[in-house]
Amino acid sequence: MILAAMSLFQREGYAAASWRRIVQESGAPWGSAHHYFPKGKEQLGLAALEMASQTVAASMARCFPEGGVAADGVRQLFEGGAKLLTKSGFTAGCPICTVALETAPQSPTLTETCNSAFQLWRQTIADGLVRCGMSAPYAAKLAVLALAAFEGALVQARTAQSQEPMLDCATMLEQLCREPKSGA
Repeated sequence: MILAAMSLFQREGYAAASWRRIVQESGAPWGSAHHYFPKGKEQLGLAALEMASQTVAASMARCFPEGGVAADGVRQLFEGGAKLLTKSGFTAGCPICTVALETAPQSPTLTETCNSAFQLWRQTIADGLVRCGMSAPYAAKLAVLALAAFEGALVQARTAQSQEPMLDCATMLEQLCREPKSGA
């Protein structure tokens, strides 16, 4: 059920993913749905968002191996996202971003879960940049920009039905990875 919810949030958003539809797509019996998620859709949504957060963070971390090149890690991050988006037929966005846009601040619980995911992703990118030799202060700032660019490029790529916005952002961020980091 969690995977079905995550997939629906990614494609259609939180509001469009009705409880009935999530259960139906998961193939789980109604009794199991209510047993494991007695508080309903929001409880399942939290579980789906937490799973998405951890899954994406692990994928991001793999882009930045110890001693790697920061610019290569950024390129891998954006190209990987672009490939997944293309593979989905430009239907799969970011479940965290979609839910955050739909529910913040009306649902404090979902808002906090989305915020925690974004914090984790920024920290994961920053840690990866540091593993690649970047100073921690510069890496922290660049991670904020990289995540903002990634999410924005994902939306633009999805609506344009093209990888180009994601690849263009990767190119510009690669340059920032190679720029002198004085004053950061």
